[in-house]
Amino acid sequence: MLADAPSLRHAAHLLTVDADWLTAQTDWLSRNVDALPAAGFRGEAADTAVARLHTLVRPMTLPPEQMLRVAQVLSMTAGLREELDAAARRALALADHVTGAAPLAALLLRDLRALGDVLDYTCARQIDLLCTPIPDETPARLSDTPDLDLAAVHELNMLSSPVPEHPDVQVLESADGRLVAAVGDLASAASVTTIVAGVGSSDPAHLPAHLDRARTVAAATGGAAVLWLGYPAPGSVGRALAQEPARAAGAELQAFQRELARRFPDQRRVVVGHSYGSVVAGAAASRGGGLYADDLVLIGSPGAGVDHAGQLTLLGDHPQVHAMTNPSDPIALTVTEGAGVHGPDPTSPGFGAQVWPGDPSGNHGSYWEDPRFLARLRGLADQKNPMASSE
Repeated sequence: MLADAPSLRHAAHLLTVDADWLTAQTDWLSRNVDALPAAGFRGEAADTAVARLHTLVRPMTLPPEQMLRVAQVLSMTAGLREELDAAARRALALADHVTGAAPLAALLLRDLRALGDVLDYTCARQIDLLCTPIPDETPARLSDTPDLDLAAVHELNMLSSPVPEHPDVQVLESADGRLVAAVGDLASAASVTTIVAGVGSSDPAHLPAHLDRARTVAAATGGAAVLWLGYPAPGSVGRALAQEPARAAGAELQAFQRELARRFPDQRRVVVGHSYGSVVAGAAASRGGGLYADDLVLIGSPGAGVDHAGQLTLLGDHPQVHAMTNPSDPIALTVTEGAGVHGPDPTSPGFGAQVWPGDPSGNHGSYWEDPRFLARLRGLADQKNPMASSE
């Protein structure tokens, strides 16, 4: 956290004073250089020397300008910090004087702390932009803000996210048509299940249904769930024949899981790839470096982009690949035991995955309503035998 409001204002004042002094010194140097010819310093060589001195003095005008802009940023930050501090004092007073208000005040204080962290981050970044030639790019990935906690990351993303506010959802990434959001207390959860969605998942109209699936998984596993829409998903089955979107998305998923592992190294990680999302998950796990996951679950899969589960590298304790396709899922028509556009059927015996029996009455979208499937996910999250959990 940056300094408090009085310290920020004091720093702004010192910068302003020093900038004024540097400006005065630069003006003094310029006047003295201009006065050299009048003192008898004439001739071609003298004119060249005077021009050179002006060239050397001119860059000295830049630091005072930067210092004044930084002072302005610090003054604005101080004002916003004072408003946050005042809101925190009101929240504490509410908890002290209103019966039953303590839980609400605690939530408000948590959000105010997150906003304070965002303010600190934004202030520091703005100063960097003023003083160094770094590009002015908005953070797009969770790894772009490694020092911010998830609450602050959420507040930062909500400044530009088109996603409506959901009390139970934290937006972890939101840029370039991509969205990654967590349901449940990701920071304290013992397990996290990352759901990689498939065809049509980039359509904003489908977002409520995807969030409900994440809520269902979080409730079933007792941990957190991440809805990973971190790529421009194919909009139709025909476009899902392409492999390039999955390869590009696989790199993004790999980076996201790596950042989760860095932030929460003791957390158990499960990745569920649904439909074309299983192709993405397969691409992530078959890339160099592997995928940070204890278990990979491929459901309703047209293939994982590899010929055998042994080609998928999972970075976890006793990692395993699991596969499940409902008998009535039409995705089965696109893949066979021996081949498919994205590789063989992951539920085929030769693929090498742990196969979960599908629901005879289920379809391509009903996995999230299948209690046996959810019980198996709970088993993975609890580090139990997933088959035993379905008994």
